[in-house]
Amino acid sequence: MANFENQLIESRSYVKSNEMISAKYKSTLLENQVMAIALTRIEENFKDKDAPLEARLYPGELKKLVSDDAHIYRDLKALAKSITGHTMFLEDGKGNFKAFSVVPNADYQDGVFIVKFNPVLKDHILGLDKNFTTLEISMMTNFTRNSSFRIYELLKKDLYRSKPNINDGRVDVEYNLFEFRFLIGIANSDNTHVQNRIKNMKEVDWEELYHVLEKNGSKSDIKYKTTDKLQKDCIKPAQEELERKSDIRFEYELVRIGRPYKKIVFHIYPNVPQDESELEVRKQFVENLNRRGRQYEMPMDISEATKGLYDDFVGHNGLAKEDIDHLLAVAKMDTDTVRQSIEYTDRQGVVNNYMGYIVRTIENRYFERETIAVVEGSHEKAVVLDRVMGEARSDATKRRVWESTKNKDDFDDFLRFIDARKGLTFIELDEILPPEEAVEEYVEWAKAGRPRESR
Repeated sequence: MANFENQLIESRSYVKSNEMISAKYKSTLLENQVMAIALTRIEENFKDKDAPLEARLYPGELKKLVSDDAHIYRDLKALAKSITGHTMFLEDGKGNFKAFSVVPNADYQDGVFIVKFNPVLKDHILGLDKNFTTLEISMMTNFTRNSSFRIYELLKKDLYRSKPNINDGRVDVEYNLFEFRFLIGIANSDNTHVQNRIKNMKEVDWEELYHVLEKNGSKSDIKYKTTDKLQKDCIKPAQEELERKSDIRFEYELVRIGRPYKKIVFHIYPNVPQDESELEVRKQFVENLNRRGRQYEMPMDISEATKGLYDDFVGHNGLAKEDIDHLLAVAKMDTDTVRQSIEYTDRQGVVNNYMGYIVRTIENRYFERETIAVVEGSHEKAVVLDRVMGEARSDATKRRVWESTKNKDDFDDFLRFIDARKGLTFIELDEILPPEEAVEEYVEWAKAGRPRESR
């Protein structure tokens, strides 16, 4: 965890050395985008220069940028495991290379996602004065394809050479096609056969490594094997997304050497994105985060009972840490009331406004009545239901009780009785009578021993 000696460096953008952008590593879009956000949240310990760089991220901000309410906690828990398993191959352009774990340690605990970066990266993300590229977090989190994310990084680093009065600002960049596959992560550099082979190379040969992967890798280690698939499902979708969403666009051509394609040439142009409104929304959100500071952090002096609430319910049905904070405030910090209200709400089946229903449950202490449990319970509890329905304040609760009643095994017997005795049809019960009165008819029938009558 960060300590008081750590200083937070936060920004709307982040920088990477061009060497790091050109590194080969396997990662998903979510991993790349969370890493990008982490680079805008770096904490550097200025009293211990050898301490690892650290970033602490919170679900409340991440779900707005890279995930959603329903999946952010699942995503972060999985990410804490997957992000530590990747090896980055970093070349210096002189035939030398390094291979290292980018993130030696990542944890998701107490509602905080903590990333610790390899110290090797310090020279590639801090204090850079040349050979680096600045990337806007609002743009990088707006991509929906991993190939778009990586191709944008690769092409963006060369756009500085663009001259508006020459070829419409066009910049040409050529890549070995095998190397390009590793660059954008569609060839898996984490494969052990690739890693073992690269250790014995004096100079990296990406074509040879690709063939090692073809021979020894699994199906998931190579995507888009054919040139047609590579273009149709990877490059062209990225081309379209960059033109719509980013400040660059590109054209490309594949170059044969002999029969096979072995090179790809990109023609890069400055661009005005078509979807500027979405970018503005994201920019404003990032601005607001920076202004209000680190409100997503969990307090360190919480009680065991409160910590238990966070442990049990952050991520439960999409509840965020700040949601639990609000529920505690409504309950006047009574953790038992919050816990019972959440558990009671879960027993109600589908609830349209989950958070709002929990709040109403706390305010009205619905959990003390156990309405639904009574409806679904034994016949002897029917008499209690009569009192419960009279006390229930929520129309939604009354309607839910009635819906549960209609699903009971003896409901058809009740309908025959009520039709014969009182001349009430199902439509009259369901659409005309208030739900509490309809349930009352059922309760009276149940208390009378469920007589069977028919015309």
